[in-house]
Amino acid sequence: MAIDQKTLKSYSDSYLYKKFPLYSKLLTDAVMKDPVIDKSDPLFKDVVYEVKRTKVSDSLIRILNSQNTILLDPEKPLPRTFKVFCAKDFKDKKNPTKLKTFIDCSFVITRDAKYNTYETEEIKLISYLINAGMTTIYHKAFSLATRRSVLIMDACKCFSKMFTFVVDYLTKVSIQESAKAKVMYLAAMYFLEGIVQLNDKKKSRDIAIKIAEISNQEASILDILLDKASSVKGMPRKDSDPFENIKVFVNALRDVVHLNPKSISTDLVVERWMKQYGPGTVLGLEYFPNFSAAITDAYTGGYINQQRSIEKVCGADMVSYGKDVISLLEAVV
Repeated sequence: MAIDQKTLKSYSDSYLYKKFPLYSKLLTDAVMKDPVIDKSDPLFKDVVYEVKRTKVSDSLIRILNSQNTILLDPEKPLPRTFKVFCAKDFKDKKNPTKLKTFIDCSFVITRDAKYNTYETEEIKLISYLINAGMTTIYHKAFSLATRRSVLIMDACKCFSKMFTFVVDYLTKVSIQESAKAKVMYLAAMYFLEGIVQLNDKKKSRDIAIKIAEISNQEASILDILLDKASSVKGMPRKDSDPFENIKVFVNALRDVVHLNPKSISTDLVVERWMKQYGPGTVLGLEYFPNFSAAITDAYTGGYINQQRSIEKVCGADMVSYGKDVISLLEAVV
């Protein structure tokens, strides 16, 4: 299951991120201009203590104390989508091209000027630290995660269920069980090939077939239809890869499953996804760390997004994935 680390998607590769050019400036300004919490301050020990007290994992202490984890203390909080992000630290004069993980600690770590202490909202901080750990692994050594077949399976189950739930809300595909299974299969393939980027079609198909509970023959037919939906009169069109981004995928899905164009479009899927799972999860439709955070945030119980909805749709797979990520962090951080 070889992955070329250089080919992994970043924010800037996603269709949704490109729709809002101000995002790039927002993140650059955060790196360059926002104040940073001084972890060498003796008072910061209070924050470390609060994380230790939760007894979630010692790996989170290591992430918190790491020089590669930057705790931002901005005057204006970043959008919910960017509470944790990976970027080059241009303020680091010794190594300005090195990737670091930034956490927006607005309302999570606050300094009480009166008593000269740090106040910590520990559940949200735990969520952000787990997110930071997975974001770092994604950008620096994602094969450590993709080698864990159970982790990838659990993540794929969660995405397939969440995406199919949205499609069902818009088009009522569950009326016909076979149509729902098709959406589950295609959603799983999009997640594995387009978001996780396994670059292993056979492995992706095996996982997707198992999740959708369809036969190999049914999957082969869907693969053929998907190829046709991505070409015009046998000639590859500009967006020939059906898993290139969420817009291309939704268009291909609509053609393969014969869904009403008036009922489903990229905008409608995105709008429903945000209402169902929370605005902060929207880039999870294309970018793995953001999707992973949606699940682990729900797992920790911080109510950062639409936690109850994510719990209801994903069920036990949400819990399994949360445990998978903690296990990964303990092994590699």
